[in-house]
Amino acid sequence: MQRFGWDRKNDVFVFRTNWNIPVRISWTFAVPIILPFLREWSTRPADALIHTAVFAVLFFVSVFLHELAHAWAARRQGIGTERIELYLFGGIAYFKRGVASSRGWAWIAFAGPLANIVLAAGFVASYCLMVAPFLPVESDSFFNSPPPRQTSLVEWALWLGALLNGVLFVVNILPAYPLDGGTIARHLLTSRFGPGRAVRIVGFCGVVLSILRFAVILSAAVAGVLLWLPPSFRPNWRAFRGTGRKTPSPPGSAVEVTDEVEWRGRGGWPINK
Repeated sequence: MQRFGWDRKNDVFVFRTNWNIPVRISWTFAVPIILPFLREWSTRPADALIHTAVFAVLFFVSVFLHELAHAWAARRQGIGTERIELYLFGGIAYFKRGVASSRGWAWIAFAGPLANIVLAAGFVASYCLMVAPFLPVESDSFFNSPPPRQTSLVEWALWLGALLNGVLFVVNILPAYPLDGGTIARHLLTSRFGPGRAVRIVGFCGVVLSILRFAVILSAAVAGVLLWLPPSFRPNWRAFRGTGRKTPSPPGSAVEVTDEVEWRGRGGWPINK
């Protein structure tokens, strides 16, 4: 079985992990890597090439380990992972059909953001151990301001790695679809309000957050930064209105099937169609 190569049918690069999980990387995954440095490419192409390469490695590692953490947590619950996809807006883990408790699914969803906060802490610790001791006493601290790109590349990379994973943690933990926080909130609320009302509560939170995000996007655009932030409006509006697909759980069952509980797919649909 080929472990890596180009899939011409789907126009994606494919490789397999040690758990035999196929990982598909779309060419669109490069878009959020290139966008932050578009202005620098026109003024300092040599520096832009280095910064883009460093950011590409950091972005791939952060998103891939996020999705791999989902797969690891699902494996602990006895649920296999069909594949992992990395594309324009991040990554998706597609699970095989299986059952787990609400707490089990909440843990699977939380494993991804947890991986990012662990990575962020690792970058901060590395910065404090490897860079901070050699900086002038009067220099800004790690948390005050970003180091300029003209400083040490290691210093800049560690700061960027911590920032990137911190942002991924905060964004993914938001209680909205199709983010991990939406799945976590839904399962934590299900035991108290029931599955239908829990979905609507998360959908309402997602609608509010999707409207508020435009303020951030517009502010960044005014500053000359092209930025896209989740959550999307449509899947949350569908959840709030209760128009998503529903598959009833077996009578008296305390578990739920994956194609009903996982709202992390494109457009808010369950990942196993």
